[in-house]
Amino acid sequence: MMEGNINHGGNPVLKWMAQNVVMEQDPAGNIKPTKAKSVEKIDGIVALIMGLDRCIRNGGETTSVYDGRGILLI
Repeated sequence: MMEGNINHGGNPVLKWMAQNVVMEQDPAGNIKPTKAKSVEKIDGIVALIMGLDRCIRNGGETTSVYDGRGILLI
């Protein structure tokens, strides 16, 4: 996101949200998306970043927790 390399596949809503995002660093050194310069939505971009993070952290693992335990119902 900081380098402008997020590929949203031409989705007009994600393009609009990407234009609203500003990346900033907090005092602890964490980098986070914010809408400091806009009052518009950025939720889709935040969800995209979170999804990419999970993919990277799992190393491309294709199994799901639901494959082993199934879906829990309340």
